Amino acid sequence: MTATDAPADTGRYGGDDVGRKSLGTKSTGGKSLTKNSVLDKASIISMARGADVKPFKADSDELPWHAIATEDEVVADLGSSVENGLSDSEAQRRLQLFGPNKLTEVEKISFWRRLWNQLNNMIIGLLFAAAIVEGALESWAEFGLILGVIVINTALGLYQEGRAEKAADAIKALLSPNATVLRDGQAAVLPAESLVPGDVVLLKSGDKVPADVRLLSAVNLQVQEAMLTGESVPVSKVLHPAPAQAGLGDRKCMCFSATNVVSGQGRGVVVATGDSAEIGQINKMVGTVESARNNLVHQLEVLGRWLVLLVLAIGLLAFLLALLHADQGFKEAFESAVSIAVAIVPEGLPAMVTIVLAIGTTVMARNNAIIRQLPAVETLGSLNVICSDKTGTLTKNEMTVVALRTAATEYTVSGVGYEPIGEFAMLVPDAAATDKGAAVANGSGTRSQPLDGAQRTALQQLLKGTVLCNDSSLIKEGPGEVAISIGDDGAAADVAGAADKGGKDKGGGGGVRYSPLGAPTEVALLTAAEKAGLPPAAELKAAVPRVGTVPFESEHKFMATVHREQAEGGGSELIMYVKGAPDRLLPLCNSQVVDNDLSRTAALDPGFWKAQQAALSSRGLRVLALCRTVLPEDTDLSVLSPAWLLSGGVNPEAAAAAAAEGKPPPAPAAKLQLSMVLLVAILDPPREEAVRAVGVAHKAGITVKMITGDHALTAVAIGQMLGIVPRAQEMPAAADKAANEPPAKAAAGHGHGHDARRASSKAVPVITGPQVDAMDDAGLQAVVMGCNVFARASPENKLRIVRALQALGQTAAMTGDGVNDAPALKAADVGVAMGITGTDVSKEAAKMVLADDNFATIVAAVREGRRVWDNIRKILIFNLPVNLAQGFSVLWSYILSLDNVPLTALQVLLVNLITSVTLGLALAAEPPEPDIMERQPRRRGKRLVGKLLLWRCFFVCNVVVALVLGMFYWGGEDSSTPGGGYNLKQRRSEAFNVLVGAQIAYFVNCRFIKLSCFHPRVFFGNPIVYISIALVAGIMVFVTYVPGVNGFFHMTGSMDGIQWARVVVCTAIVFVLVEVEKALVDPLLMPILRPVLAWLEDHTPDFLSVKQSAKSLKGGCVRCTRGCVPKGKSEQEQPKSPQPRGRSLSSGKPAPSAAGLSPIYSGVVLGGSGTAAAAAMAAPPLGGRGAAEPAAPQAGAGAVAATVTPHGTGGDNC
Repeated sequence: MTATDAPADTGRYGGDDVGRKSLGTKSTGGKSLTKNSVLDKASIISMARGADVKPFKADSDELPWHAIATEDEVVADLGSSVENGLSDSEAQRRLQLFGPNKLTEVEKISFWRRLWNQLNNMIIGLLFAAAIVEGALESWAEFGLILGVIVINTALGLYQEGRAEKAADAIKALLSPNATVLRDGQAAVLPAESLVPGDVVLLKSGDKVPADVRLLSAVNLQVQEAMLTGESVPVSKVLHPAPAQAGLGDRKCMCFSATNVVSGQGRGVVVATGDSAEIGQINKMVGTVESARNNLVHQLEVLGRWLVLLVLAIGLLAFLLALLHADQGFKEAFESAVSIAVAIVPEGLPAMVTIVLAIGTTVMARNNAIIRQLPAVETLGSLNVICSDKTGTLTKNEMTVVALRTAATEYTVSGVGYEPIGEFAMLVPDAAATDKGAAVANGSGTRSQPLDGAQRTALQQLLKGTVLCNDSSLIKEGPGEVAISIGDDGAAADVAGAADKGGKDKGGGGGVRYSPLGAPTEVALLTAAEKAGLPPAAELKAAVPRVGTVPFESEHKFMATVHREQAEGGGSELIMYVKGAPDRLLPLCNSQVVDNDLSRTAALDPGFWKAQQAALSSRGLRVLALCRTVLPEDTDLSVLSPAWLLSGGVNPEAAAAAAAEGKPPPAPAAKLQLSMVLLVAILDPPREEAVRAVGVAHKAGITVKMITGDHALTAVAIGQMLGIVPRAQEMPAAADKAANEPPAKAAAGHGHGHDARRASSKAVPVITGPQVDAMDDAGLQAVVMGCNVFARASPENKLRIVRALQALGQTAAMTGDGVNDAPALKAADVGVAMGITGTDVSKEAAKMVLADDNFATIVAAVREGRRVWDNIRKILIFNLPVNLAQGFSVLWSYILSLDNVPLTALQVLLVNLITSVTLGLALAAEPPEPDIMERQPRRRGKRLVGKLLLWRCFFVCNVVVALVLGMFYWGGEDSSTPGGGYNLKQRRSEAFNVLVGAQIAYFVNCRFIKLSCFHPRVFFGNPIVYISIALVAGIMVFVTYVPGVNGFFHMTGSMDGIQWARVVVCTAIVFVLVEVEKALVDPLLMPILRPVLAWLEDHTPDFLSVKQSAKSLKGGCVRCTRGCVPKGKSEQEQPKSPQPRGRSLSSGKPAPSAAGLSPIYSGVVLGGSGTAAAAAMAAPPLGGRGAAEPAAPQAGAGAVAATVTPHGTGGDNC
């Protein structure tokens, strides 16, 4: 099954199929067509011809617009004319049928809907109910406090989320307002909305393409399509058709709506408008794709349901006990039940969670990560897959010369980006290294050796032509901007701009920022020349003036310049430099420079240069060649042209005249022959901080996947530099390691606790977009976890990859900057847009925006997200037991038939809203624990209120209740009993302070959930702890002793030393008991509690369970999304659904592979990098201005399949 006839995807998100198909792949048949609907090619042709849609039958394999052989066929299909276009009357008829060339409106989210979204959760509903009851009982102080909590929480949420999504408006702003159109043979400037299929439009430099068009003519036409394809280099357009399955970036005979013409001119026929255009289909996807459901929001909803049931059950029990057991009246019993319910409700919890998230967003904003939706902060901490763009995110988007090859020497170049800081070194055999101390081994039988003075001088002469034959500039700008750096622990830090990291610029002015003006590949040559010690380009060009030029043309892939240079023996000479694709320049050469000396040449060795070009291209590098020759002084520079150069110096006019007379062209006085000087290898290399960040992500168990519109070989080369893709020589070692790794260790290294070993697999570093298109959803799910690089990826590829990962239980982030990325950004668990290069469309669809477009910022944000999750759990593990203790203290007083309750409703509210929030704020500001980026990602849907929290709620609640009731009862004994004889207000004062003292002790316990607090670390890391404890202690004294205040809270200021001593002892008891519990809970209690709680969870109704999605998976265990082998079963008895990675989820058969797939490497890679089993690579030619096409790999047969060994066997690992 091909991508074009695959069934609609209604899986995770339901609704319509939002995956885009190439136009012209399926007819609408008898379906009715409406204006602004997405039309395929068959429907467009039928409507353009004026025929009824029903009778028109399109073959299932009908060619899309970009694959039709000739332009005339396209024009004929659309019933138009190349010379005249459409008539006005015909255009009006079609406008009525197709509708205006604009995008469908998307419903906006109103303020009231956003407000309702903030209020629509169970905990807020519970607080509203409590406030209503308090108001009905005329307890206005309690009513005001609870309502205040709701208002503060809602305001914080609205403020942090900021604005509603405006993705559709942002897309519409990209469309061209006007277009130059041929109507009745006359060119006219018309509103772009009036365009219809069949219109012939004229394009020129500076225009915005008004619709999707098939080109009819093109003269040096280059279009910037980065917003659709992700390629930063403008695309040179051609007229010949592209293969039917070509990706968007390879359809060079097409121009797409909203892209920009950067040079040249052309003519094209409109084939799609409005929603049927590529950008229109993206708009449709943005409008129909649903955002991924946030785990924290879902878990808080489930927690709210539990709290509602708990409050109702305990309130009913308290009412019955007060009415029947304590002989209270109906009203008094109801008020008692309400006070207990209010005591249990964690009034401050919503505000505390919002504050924790807000603190996280503030910290992230300081580190260049802007959070648009608060819950996304928590989701960041659960990521186990990051899908990132290459250009500008993992790389600097600054082309860099990385290698140089002459006939005598191979050079390497250090430094990244346009800043001219770096060094040249020459590769020499080990035995030839003259300075063993300075030479650096590179692991390939050669060593990098620094250049001496003579060698550097020779290199400068070789590189001079790359500066002179260059139309671009390297611009120095103001101080470097602050960049993000990342340490080995994943922490972000501000560092100086790039110009301050490696030294100072040539002028001694540190902090200078360099930016390109012109073609990126040419600017890379200028940077390399300055690294070699040549003066800036402007100075060199002024010293060696240009006297002639052959401009670059995409058809010929070279440019040439002629300069007047000083000759060695005095005088001057004409030197021509030619720069371009090696395969175009090599036939023009007959010699090569010898021993890096421009004055010496020898006969050309074509085989050597072809081999060197192939070697560099196979590494994914863009290769340029530089040639030179000395021209005769009498050369007529007015005839310089590509034809003159290609013909060996024949005068084009003389050749034309001879051809008119039927004669051969006259031979030049001296045939023009070039000398090959060198090959230059250029790459947009990874950011240094991105390489470190990938390492930190792998250590944290996060798989990094690169999804790019670039070519496969280039993507693999960058992936290897980043550590995303293993190098060929690393594969066998990785496979051996996987085979010999103990199961326990393998399980520990897997994000879900499974044994990650694979019995057999074929690991291939890259899958291309067309190969993804050829797979159905099951096939993609089978291979998506095994491949970390996706090249030539289209927008629908990104969306399908995200959905495939989510279907496998992964929590995925997706980065993007173009309009094409918006659907995938919206569908991902965390969509990450670029702040510098990103379009408004991508920013509005994303949940997070990177202010610095840096991958390292994402990893730093993950670290902060994990801290936020930890701190929310600490707040819950602190607040819930204390709240339960307050309510149960009153409840047990009824059960034990005490004369009075130990705590009043006002005392409980004071503890909830003042002391709990004060101490909770300190927990919200807790720094990350040292091992936070060494843990594996928590599994998808992991309980916020887990086994440990449930146990600690039970344990701490009962300890605190026992101490509060015990001290309250002890103080009520008659005066003959030591420590007794206190009145009710004194006893309530003591019970209140015992409760607050227990909170303070337990607060210190909660700073480290499992680590012991009998350690010096408890005194460091969070200075707010001391402020919070001092503030709470001050509140205790203030409320206890200040007249009027203590009376309002039903207390007295006459507590004596015995009572305070009991408070201190109770505080110490809580602290010690919880620390003892920490030491014993994992080895002794959890093995007992785990199966009990697991059984209870398995039998919990769906609306109260956070594992509902896992339960719905057939054949999988309840606590995981993969088919696990139950304990005691053999591998043959392993559940068949859901299928493990590398298998088709629909049939259990090996996953289908696209035609032409071929394995490049074989072996297995485990660990955070996630490269295990995948499909193969079929690399299209590498393009670019004057760049050579890299050598394609040999095709072979290979299946995309992997067999999985049994996973873990239940228990907590599952």
